[in-house]
Amino acid sequence: MRVIYADTLFFINTVINYLILLATAKVCAVAASRIRIAGAAALGGVFAVISVLPPFEFLGNPLVIIGIGILMIAIAFGGEPRLVRLGLVFFSVSAGAAGFALGLSLLGGGVSSGGILPPIRFSTLIVSFAVCYAIVTLVFRRVAANRGGIVPLIVRQGKSVLELKALVDTGNTLVDPMTGMPVIVTGVPEAKKLFPEEVRAAIEEIGRRGAVSVMEELAARSCPLKFRLIPYSAVGVAGGFLLSFKPDEITIDGKPGRGILVAISPNSVSDNGTYSALIGA
Repeated sequence: MRVIYADTLFFINTVINYLILLATAKVCAVAASRIRIAGAAALGGVFAVISVLPPFEFLGNPLVIIGIGILMIAIAFGGEPRLVRLGLVFFSVSAGAAGFALGLSLLGGGVSSGGILPPIRFSTLIVSFAVCYAIVTLVFRRVAANRGGIVPLIVRQGKSVLELKALVDTGNTLVDPMTGMPVIVTGVPEAKKLFPEEVRAAIEEIGRRGAVSVMEELAARSCPLKFRLIPYSAVGVAGGFLLSFKPDEITIDGKPGRGILVAISPNSVSDNGTYSALIGA
């Protein structure tokens, strides 16, 4: 008789759920909170432990399992506009990883004499789901790099942290002509959240007064933040300047970005709100 300890069962299932939820976020290009993902994963771990206890074996019903999966999606990604798509991807990744784990188990142990499938080891499960997560991450990063896509962007300025969805735009070639630094573009409503109130008030005036006037005002105030102007041109626009700054820290799709400026556009960079920043491919 095989004995499975409750803490081991909880840990294994929580790790697996966490990897599946992360993979789901990668596929759907959602900048989800790791804390919310961890909470949803822990819920799945608790359910796995409770469902094997004799009084609660009825919880193994497929409909109950699907319901718990939906609840996990709501906890991890609640508030996202494409929640149905996230749910479908979550269940698809789960099924694919489970099939991969079963395949590894069959390769390693075959079938029993009665033709019954062997039990899948916990180590096999962890390896299978980790490999599936790595494959999904690699594939979608390649797609984003080569064809454009939406990736999570995190910008930190002082104690303020801004999490955005950024479009990898193959047509965005904006750089600082003085240093050659690449430039990420976001709108005033997003960028102003990074600054103290006195700087925020000036930035809100960019659309009305222009970047040059706002920079002059900030310079007159002896603002400790170093802003600079980036010349730009676009289709239907004669040209102009964007107010930009170098943030303390920036992370693009989980990778640290170095030598990157953030420019503040007076207008939103997306008409439908699908993304709120532009990154040059």
